[in-house]
Amino acid sequence: MININEFNKQDWGDSPSAVLRNLNNISLNEATLYEYAVAIAQSQYRDRETHQSMQVLSDIKFALDVTAIVAITDSQGIISYANDKFCQISKYSRSEIIGKDHNIVNSGYHPQSFFSEMWSTIQAGNVWKGEIKNKAKDGNYYWVDTTIVPLSDETGRIIQYLAIRLDITERKQIEEALQRSQQELQEKTQHLERVISELQKAQSQLIQTEKMSSLGQLVAGIAHEINNPINFIYGNLVYVAQYTQEILFLLQLYHQYYPMPMPEIQQAIDGTELGFIKEDLPKVLKSMRLGSERIRRIVLSLRNFSRLDEAEIKSVNIHEGIDCTLLILQNRLKIKRSNSEIAIVKEYGDLPLVECYAGQLNQVFMNIISNAIDELETAHKNSKVLNPKIWIRTKISGKNRITIAIADNGLGMTEDIRQKIFDPFFTTKPVGVGTGLGLSISYQIVVDKHRGQFSCISTPNAGAEFLIEIPIHPTEK
Repeated sequence: MININEFNKQDWGDSPSAVLRNLNNISLNEATLYEYAVAIAQSQYRDRETHQSMQVLSDIKFALDVTAIVAITDSQGIISYANDKFCQISKYSRSEIIGKDHNIVNSGYHPQSFFSEMWSTIQAGNVWKGEIKNKAKDGNYYWVDTTIVPLSDETGRIIQYLAIRLDITERKQIEEALQRSQQELQEKTQHLERVISELQKAQSQLIQTEKMSSLGQLVAGIAHEINNPINFIYGNLVYVAQYTQEILFLLQLYHQYYPMPMPEIQQAIDGTELGFIKEDLPKVLKSMRLGSERIRRIVLSLRNFSRLDEAEIKSVNIHEGIDCTLLILQNRLKIKRSNSEIAIVKEYGDLPLVECYAGQLNQVFMNIISNAIDELETAHKNSKVLNPKIWIRTKISGKNRITIAIADNGLGMTEDIRQKIFDPFFTTKPVGVGTGLGLSISYQIVVDKHRGQFSCISTPNAGAEFLIEIPIHPTEK
């Protein structure tokens, strides 16, 4: 029996045509013909297997060429093969691609670390997958979902890299458009929230300003109504005092020259206690004069505080505004249910007249000093501050600026609270006590209206100091 394998490989070759060519050189008999037939059949079977395998590979190649971008590079990354789809999407001809590396389509979008990680993966013999943004020859960008497979020889040495890519440009464009839409929506939402917040702030400030305006009008009206009669009283007290002195002088003369009056007159003198009246009447008139003088000062302070006749900017005495505020708050300096009083320490510098909105600036002084009084009252009631004080200092702080410092020796505040005190609606007072708008409006008055600076220095258990810096002449730098 002839060894079929030897027969195929050595004598006849691997193809049916080789077998047929050798038939002419072999003596034929029944046994050899049978062996020839078997060899030919086996060779034809192998050809059919090979043909089928090649057909499968051809079908796979066709499918890849239709759907995927395929490239093969050597171990150094130099392109040795590129299919039609690669050329179609990159706009480069095959001759322009072969022999180049993939930097030819590098878009510059990805950092160097991105490609370093990719090369570390495939050089280690592992498959790498990722999305890459490339740049075509015509300048357009496209995205590819990439899979890179290392190909090794029989020794395990990597000799080539097979890159299979799918065009995902449309999907990425949709994702980017969606991301932009989400970002725009988020920005619009944030803008809307800011607008709503600003509207709420403006509304609250408008209400508060309207309240202050109404209060100012009320105060000015009361001051005006009180001013006329008190001036009448105060002015006539001078004449009353003069008339009284004259009457007392006449009584003295009468008593001197008529020491023994008629019994009826003497009885009336004894009943009216004339001696006491002569001694007490000048004191009463003096007290009335002092009281009316105090009322006049209060009325003047109310008028100066409201400043309804000074809506526009004008030159004013800052110290006068502070003193008027203190006079209005005089009754609050006496701590309730205590014999203690909040001491006011004035350290006024030599200030010139300052061009400002006097009524609004007085409102700032009122807010700061009122807050200081509230803080000191609470601290004193809790026995944490025994000698409550408020310091008010003024000085020239520059060529065209003055500084007003209002400090207290209260409990101070934490840094977290200090950073929020100028925010609208922020307050540390109980519900229903504070609106949280006093310092916010004050900040607006100082910074926006007067082009100044408004700040606070405070630490826990060390009191607080508010610093107001405004220009003397707003039009100058």
